[in-house]
Order: sequence, then structure tokens, then C-alpha cells
Amino acid sequence: MNKLEQAKRKLERLNNTQNQLQDSIHREREMIPFGQPNILGRRNIYAPINKKVARARKLLVEQEQQEDRVEMLEKVERFKVQNELIQDVAVVGRSGAASVGARTSVNNLEYFKQQLKELEEANEKAKAYNKTKPAIKAATYGTKITQLKNKIKSLESMKERDEKKTLSPKTEQLIASGSVVQWKKKPIYYFVKGLRKVALEIDENGNFFPSKRYYPYSEEDKKAVETLLN
Repeated sequence: MNKLEQAKRKLERLNNTQNQLQDSIHREREMIPFGQPNILGRRNIYAPINKKVARARKLLVEQEQQEDRVEMLEKVERFKVQNELIQDVAVVGRSGAASVGARTSVNNLEYFKQQLKELEEANEKAKAYNKTKPAIKAATYGTKITQLKNKIKSLESMKERDEKKTLSPKTEQLIASGSVVQWKKKPIYYFVKGLRKVALEIDENGNFFPSKRYYPYSEEDKKAVETLLN
């Protein structure tokens, strides 16, 4: 079961719970005579209904949030169908208005290469058109092409480093024990379990060292990494 199916099932459960709650509130209200006041010194006859109404309001907020999540996941699924080469999706936002794109990941290399090919073709057409000296020039894509080439180069370098790496016995032991977890999207990084955004990389001798990008800045994190590596 994928995330979208799970989200839809949860929304269905929330809707069913809300319907049952509303039915229960309606039945209990009908059992109380119209205009019946509370009697001083006795139990509040409206307390059970008020409690259920409060629960229903809270549940309504959860329903709306879950509806937003379903809309977002449906948008992600449509994006994947339209872009078959994309393996890892980047999502910014939690509703149907979320921004969806390709994550910078080695798993998306083929997609980025295809994008580069299409961009270069469009750029050549634009340049050829501009040579005819039109009144309004066509937009060219030199900057975007350079950025995309740099992204591809960086990802290919990561992929090659990962494929050619050697592991020392200590490194193998740390990976096998689950003390570090490899980031599949950028496989040169191994995040340290229990620490926030602290990662290690592997040197040419197969040993771990603290990553400059995800460095352990706090003294507590530094000590944890030092203990792990020694």
C-alpha cells in the first residue's frame, strides 16, 4: 500500500467517525426536551453532548488536514506519471497547492540528462531564431544549462565515489550495526543515528571522517562522533 492509498484510507476512517459522531449528537439532542434547563445541584444534562460537539470540531480540523494531504499526494502521483524518469520527488507544501519537482538525487540522473538534452535543443533553436534579427528575441537558456550541467556533474561524481569506495573493517562494522545510515539520494553521506543532520563520508582508505557539509558543530555531537570513530 503506497502513501496515497494509506492517506485515503485514513480520510475514510475520519469521515466515518465524524458521521457516527454527528448521528450520536443528533440522537442525544432529541432525547432532551426542547428548552429543558439544567437543574441546580444535578448533573449537567448537556455535558455529554457538549463533549461530543467539541470532539467533532477537533475531528473536523483533522479531516481538513487529511484532505489537504490526499490532494498533495494525488498531485505527486500525477507528476510521477507525467515524468517516468523521476524516482525521487521533492515536495514543498502540504496541500494540493504544493510545489512538486525532481529532487537532487543520483536516482534522478537520467531525468536530469533528458532535461539537459531538451534544454540544449531549445536553446539552439532560440539562438538560430535570434540570428534572423526578429523584433522580439526568443529567450535562451544558457544559465539554466550551466546550472543543470553542474548538478549532473556533482551527482555523477557522488555516484562514482560510492561505486568505487572501499570499506575498512571498522567502517563495515558501523554500517552493519546501523550506527550510520547511508543516504540513498546522495550516497556519499552516512548520517549518524541519533544525531540531527550529522553525517560522515568515506576517505580513500575506506575510513569514515566527519562530512564538512553535515559537520558535528556542537560539542555534544563532536564527542559522539569521536566516540563512534575511535
